[in-house]
Parts: sequence; structure tokens; C-alpha cells
Amino acid sequence: MFKDQNPGHWKLLFFYYNPEQPRLWVRRRWAWGLTLNFANPMSWAVIAVILTIPVIGAMIEQVHLIH
Repeated sequence: MFKDQNPGHWKLLFFYYNPEQPRLWVRRRWAWGLTLNFANPMSWAVIAVILTIPVIGAMIEQVHLIH
């Protein structure tokens, strides 16, 4: 798995942004695991799905509370 140590590609120390890197997932800078390449448009789709799931769950719960 690709690990980029170039400090210019790490925004606010934790967010990876490299438009020249086509990978969606890259190894984290200091810890184990993966992070998204926020220069890849698909990363924003992943974030949207992650944020949409709890919103839909809350909406379903509200509908059940009304009935």
C-alpha cells in the first residue's frame, strides 16, 4: 500500500490531498490504517455516504415517533 511522507500533501497534518496520486485510499501518515485522498472526487462520495446513513436513520426514527 502506498504511503506518502511528503508534508506538502498533508493538509492540517491529517488530510491527504494529492491530485497526482490516483489512489482513493492511502496509508495514514503516522498511525496504522488508511485515509482518503481528498483530491480524488470519489473520496467526497465516500464521505457523503458515511454522513447520509445516520441522517436517514434519524429520519426513519422521526417517522416512527410520529406514528
